[in-house]
Amino acid sequence: MDGENGTESVGGDIALVPRREQRVDFYGDAIPVAQTPDGGLYVALRPITDFLGLDFSAQRRRVLRDEVMALRARPVLITAADGRQREQLCLPLDLLPGWLFGVTTARVRPALIEKINRYRGDCFRVLWEAFKGEAGGGVVETDERPTSTVVAPSGAVLALEIATAVQHLARNQVEIEQRVADVAGRQDVMADYLRGFIVDTSRRLTDLERATGGDTPITDGQATEISLAVRAIGQRLQAAGHREGYAQVYSAIYRRYRINTYKTLPARAYDEVVEWLHRWYLEVAPPEAPGGPGEPTEGD
Repeated sequence: MDGENGTESVGGDIALVPRREQRVDFYGDAIPVAQTPDGGLYVALRPITDFLGLDFSAQRRRVLRDEVMALRARPVLITAADGRQREQLCLPLDLLPGWLFGVTTARVRPALIEKINRYRGDCFRVLWEAFKGEAGGGVVETDERPTSTVVAPSGAVLALEIATAVQHLARNQVEIEQRVADVAGRQDVMADYLRGFIVDTSRRLTDLERATGGDTPITDGQATEISLAVRAIGQRLQAAGHREGYAQVYSAIYRRYRINTYKTLPARAYDEVVEWLHRWYLEVAPPEAPGGPGEPTEGD
């Protein structure tokens, strides 16, 4: 939560009083930067979140949750547009790249993603260059040839080197996360393909089982052979005085094989039916023979 009177205190820390303030233009955005008496450079967080369309409260909580940023974030007195100084939550300039690369672009409006990437790539450099004349260690030029004496870099130079390294590390981390996301996406595509392949294979196996199983019906040619055999037996039965000769033969087939039409007779039973009808045909007595014709017994 923001402090009273528009302040943004950090854990009760006393606000730093800058010795110099400057609003640095970054592609039209005026970013407040404060330089403290010890030469440290601090960037106000709220203006940047406003420029990037981010929720300041959420970003403030993210800063305070991070062990490194929470330790080094400070309230700094920044002069507002009305000329009054107010406490604002600020980050050391060298931590700015790390904070920027930690912004989740998935939750940002698509129109602002390019702007966030511009901030990631150039903001630190532009802000640093605006102050490097005072924050960096100066180099004294002489007419003498350089000696082997090694001069320790100033704190500002070290901060620049550290921030640059952090920026490179953060960029590498973003690239790694993108690769991981791409791999995960390819895995999802492969999983969808395999699911479809399994379903299609299962369907084909089912069709194959039906085609090779015992319930496959007889072919049209086999149905014609059975029909001719039934007609021959039916004619002899009618000649013997049975008016429903054809119906008698068909009914016998339907009862014997529990079907509703001879065309659905299982193919496995075709040879058996043909042999059975042939025996029936031979056993049908001529009209003058004693004893009426009838259906052959199951034992025949």
